[in-house]
Amino acid sequence: MSAEPAQAPSVRELTRSAIGAAVVGGIVLLVAVLPAEAGIDPTGIGTWLGLTAMGESRAPPAPTPAPVAPAAFEFRTDTVEVNLRPGEGTEVKAVMRAGDQLVYTWTADGGAVLYDFHGEPKGAAADVFTSYAKGTSPTEKGTFEAPFEGIHGWYWKNTGPSGVTVKLETTGVYASIGRK
Repeated sequence: MSAEPAQAPSVRELTRSAIGAAVVGGIVLLVAVLPAEAGIDPTGIGTWLGLTAMGESRAPPAPTPAPVAPAAFEFRTDTVEVNLRPGEGTEVKAVMRAGDQLVYTWTADGGAVLYDFHGEPKGAAADVFTSYAKGTSPTEKGTFEAPFEGIHGWYWKNTGPSGVTVKLETTGVYASIGRK
């Protein structure tokens, strides 16, 4: 006896088989896989079969939202100008948190001024401060990172015989800046 060779399925039979496999796979996904793996049960059959409880125990916990910094402490750029008569002094301070940073440049148009760059911790007594730099100069520039929460800035005094204008330009992260 001789065996006849098997015939290859037609394109129509292959298409029908592929569609049938896709339909069966979709049903298995909805009824068993989603309830058991992810705790998602769109048909309710997974709960009836006890599969949803398996998926819920595997589900990761909901993420905890990260704390958001107050909107007042955003990146900003400011310019402050102060006019000082002979013998007059003033302060300009930035409100900063520990770790906030700024880049600054100040120039005294009309001559050198006495300056003290310093900071005062939030809630500290009036005589508690930290001095960062002192001197007499017509200009200074630099970068600064606040070592503590509080106000940080400059005191300028015009020691010359005529008026001067001090122009301060800052860029960085701080809540506000202005005369104190």
